[in-house]
Amino acid sequence: MENIRKFIVAIVGLGIAALMIFVMATVGLAVIGLAVVVGIAGLLVAKFGPRRKVHKESGPRVWDDGHGKIIDM
Repeated sequence: MENIRKFIVAIVGLGIAALMIFVMATVGLAVIGLAVVVGIAGLLVAKFGPRRKVHKESGPRVWDDGHGKIIDM
């Protein structure tokens, strides 16, 4: 009777351990997948996202800061 109880406890323990390994592996893969998706989305936004456009004016821009004039050609 004692041997049967040890056997059942061992089987239940192994089942719980296997279930924990399966759940942790699934959660780990989900976290890795989320990190990959966020990384790819970040790269896509960096490559194709809104960019500040530089508008060319007809002439040079001139600033006077009090110490002299700055001319941007």
